[in-house]
Amino acid sequence: MSLMRAVTFPRFGGPEELRCTEVACPEPAAAEVLIRTHAAGICYHDVLSRGGHIPRDKPGQILGHEIAGEIVGLGAGVPQSRLGERVVVYVRLHCGHCRYCLGGRPDLCRDSRVVGEHGGGGYAEYTTVPSRNAVRVPDGLSLEHAAMACCPIGTSVRAVLGVAQAGPGDVVLVTGAGGGLGLHQIQVAKSVGAHVIAVTSSDSKVETIRAVGADEVVVSPDLRFSAEVWQRTGKQGADIILENVVTGTIGESLRSAAQNAAIVVLGNIGARKVEMDPGLIIMRRLRIMGSGNATYQDLRRALHLMATGKVRPMIDRVLPFAEASDGHALMENRATTGRVLLSGWG
Repeated sequence: MSLMRAVTFPRFGGPEELRCTEVACPEPAAAEVLIRTHAAGICYHDVLSRGGHIPRDKPGQILGHEIAGEIVGLGAGVPQSRLGERVVVYVRLHCGHCRYCLGGRPDLCRDSRVVGEHGGGGYAEYTTVPSRNAVRVPDGLSLEHAAMACCPIGTSVRAVLGVAQAGPGDVVLVTGAGGGLGLHQIQVAKSVGAHVIAVTSSDSKVETIRAVGADEVVVSPDLRFSAEVWQRTGKQGADIILENVVTGTIGESLRSAAQNAAIVVLGNIGARKVEMDPGLIIMRRLRIMGSGNATYQDLRRALHLMATGKVRPMIDRVLPFAEASDGHALMENRATTGRVLLSGWG
């Protein structure tokens, strides 16, 4: 049995629980591929998993679903031509035969899970996934950038273009605009001609938020931003609100909404329940919608936007896998502008 290096955590807790170890190297089953991991992004989902805030998770697993690398092994039935292919991993493991999968919405499959939720994630030298989950990376796009194609960029494409259906002239409000999702949502919205108002609690992130294309930036350390948004929109409100924070912001977002606005919920940083004013929802005819993982179509569109330069992956820093705990601490403390990537073992 061959061994590989991996980052695991023996118990739920803080970033310090993450440690490098050696585990058995996986072997690809039928219709699977073995991928040598080049880069793996740290998503806030990973932070919640490590902290024990996602009920399905358990300690000891290998986290990481933002994976890009090279196919180095093939299971039975996978064409030999795929050997050596540069790929990004589609994040959801899905059944492939339910009405949602057959309808192009594997993100809705009831018999599915995110790669790394029960182990087998990208914080390791190698991982195996079904061959259909390994999507070819366009020539000229680096694997470090490609690691961000499905989540957060594909997730942004799903929310902005798939769920909210943003278009030219729409006023789009983005909360948590300096984070890994927000910075890419701004770019996706601008790619279709929307007007973007970005909300951040940090002065230090304003320059970066403007650099990715935000038309206006509202700095609100106390997260009381609705009055300013109302003034900036001529007391009309935002047509689309991308809620990446929710905890502490959802009330302000609803008050910032235009008539018949779409409020797309993607995150819940505090991982707890929130209160909403039903009267406001009724009076303004607000549409509150959930959004999550990309579809394959969203992923391919994300790769195209990246390859053509319309969306620039926002990477705060690249750390070796051995420093995964430092990356988690940075994400948990919101000390980054963009994503932290893991690459190389030192």
